[in-house]
Amino acid sequence: SYQAHQPKRPSRMIQRLRLIALLALVGTILLLGYNLHLHKVVEVTINPFGRHEKAVPSLDASGPNFRLHGKNFTILSGAIHYFRVVPAYWEDRLLKLKAMGLNTVETYMPWNLHEPSPNKFDFSGILNVKEFVLLAKKLGLYVIMRPGPYICSEWDLGGLPAWLLRDPQVVLRSSYEPYQFVVHRYIAQVMRVLRPLQASNGGPIIAFQIENEYMFEYSRTRDKAHFLFLYDVMRREGVNELLFTSDSQHFVGGALSLAPPDVLVMPNFQQNPIKVVTKMRAMQVHRPVMAMEFWTGWFDTWGQPHQNERLQVVSLTQSIGALLDMGASFNLYMFHGGTNFGFLNGANRASAGGEFQSVTTSYDYNAPLNEAGDITPKYLMLRALLEKKFPGMQLPPVPHNSPKMEYGEVSLALYVKLADVTQYTHKPHQSDSPLPMEYLDSGQSFGFILYRTKISSKHQFITVGEVRDFGMVMLDKSPVQQLAGLAEQTVYLPKSVDGEERVLDLLIENMGRMNFDALINERKGILGDVKAGNAALKNWLMYSFDFTQAFLDTVDSGALWLRTPPTSDPGPALYKGNLVISGKPQDTFMDMEGWSKGVVFINGVNIGRYWSIGPQRTLYVPAPILKSGLNRVIIFEMLQSKRSQTVSFVGAAVLDKPTIFG
Repeated sequence: SYQAHQPKRPSRMIQRLRLIALLALVGTILLLGYNLHLHKVVEVTINPFGRHEKAVPSLDASGPNFRLHGKNFTILSGAIHYFRVVPAYWEDRLLKLKAMGLNTVETYMPWNLHEPSPNKFDFSGILNVKEFVLLAKKLGLYVIMRPGPYICSEWDLGGLPAWLLRDPQVVLRSSYEPYQFVVHRYIAQVMRVLRPLQASNGGPIIAFQIENEYMFEYSRTRDKAHFLFLYDVMRREGVNELLFTSDSQHFVGGALSLAPPDVLVMPNFQQNPIKVVTKMRAMQVHRPVMAMEFWTGWFDTWGQPHQNERLQVVSLTQSIGALLDMGASFNLYMFHGGTNFGFLNGANRASAGGEFQSVTTSYDYNAPLNEAGDITPKYLMLRALLEKKFPGMQLPPVPHNSPKMEYGEVSLALYVKLADVTQYTHKPHQSDSPLPMEYLDSGQSFGFILYRTKISSKHQFITVGEVRDFGMVMLDKSPVQQLAGLAEQTVYLPKSVDGEERVLDLLIENMGRMNFDALINERKGILGDVKAGNAALKNWLMYSFDFTQAFLDTVDSGALWLRTPPTSDPGPALYKGNLVISGKPQDTFMDMEGWSKGVVFINGVNIGRYWSIGPQRTLYVPAPILKSGLNRVIIFEMLQSKRSQTVSFVGAAVLDKPTIFG
């Protein structure tokens, strides 16, 4: 029968074993598929090159001396920040670096410029870091990259984007998951640009820094996991070259406890080089020593003396000579400081509640190459030292300084009140209470906010909460009183006809976010209520004045500019005129003597801030910003203009004098 011809059924035990095997196989396939899917997501969206194997750097730091491509190598480096120098001058600055005897250029990367809004990246123009690195290669220089995400550098928020502060819960420089997500996204984009430029790929980049001075932050937070996250991300995104840390000489011991074995710890300092090198050799036995930041000078802040006495020429030369005699490498911070164009200067505060100190527009730093790229005595003495220490070195001739021009006086007879151009800004943000800049719909990161509401004439004074950082109170568009500082302030209002409702404006300037310490998470604007009597004023309109080129163009062509000079102080106002240049433009300096406090724009470019309290009096105007013919000059004056409403273009910088009002 049919049944007689069927194969014998396996036993129940065999059936169970087969079923278990089948289920195991299916499970394995599903798990493999899941892992492959995850791997694919990571490969495509985060780690397109899938590199997390042990790196083999071109620059070897495993012995007592650096070895590059198998040969002993002393790193003679100088810092130039491409984002502080107009691109047309990159080659000049790099040639001068090489002509002084240096073989490497170091630069930070500002995350807040490269990703100005979430997931919108910019590597063009003054931010074309690829072009800067390739130019260094063309000139025979190596490159050290310090991509952040945090860089300090006396730069707004230490280079972190202000849009991070829209999250009320954010903890910067930490293992806070949303922060780490965007950090990874940023590093991934950076490495898409820099990965092919590494020395292992034939490029000039020989080293990358992990974060910046993280040990100071770690001393408060003990967040070792975040440091290791940054290390992992950089290796995962394709950093093959040497990784290093950079910390104050007082924190290098802690850095050694955090750093993986393939990370070299480097100190930052300005004094006692023999002591520091000896300390580092005892800590990192049989590894090379490099001063990652040997400070050649210091930065200026508004209202404080010019720092031209911070490190004298002879002391600098002796210290660099001592480093070389001990077989150490160095990076001069800065070789060329450049300029804090726009609103991008940083700020410092001695302590919570301490004096706020905003960094000046000039980042001259009293460096070997000054703000305008000119040779200084420090440059010449360091060049002579390096020629002596390396007698076989064949140095190219020192390039000439760029010519400087005195263009004379320019009239700015046309003006318009800032309060009269609100229609040209972003749509105002409406709120019952004043909000900081970072929370506005406009997505504003820099500049000014105009807070506007109505107030009854019966009120004789208002009380303003914490102001960050400087402000002006106006009633019916006329100035009343300045605001500054963290403390609550009382403002007495002019009398008016009873029963009238008046327009109350508070113009607040963001003078630069903290770039150092735990205070970097501060928001800007009015923090707290504005009260009339005991009641908080409501129904606020907040206008964002970030002074983009589009805004300036619209105001220039559309606003009602008044030709008659004001008979009284108009308060915050824009003034404009034309600088006429015949022939090829040359570098020049805008002398702000007689003006009070504000910002200058030339041909739509934000040249930077000025303030009569000094020490900086002139603003550097590089020739590439100018053109032959008419050059539009617009000054936004926050307090009171020069009586003659003129400004002079002079042939030399003045960085150590307050202006004289008039």
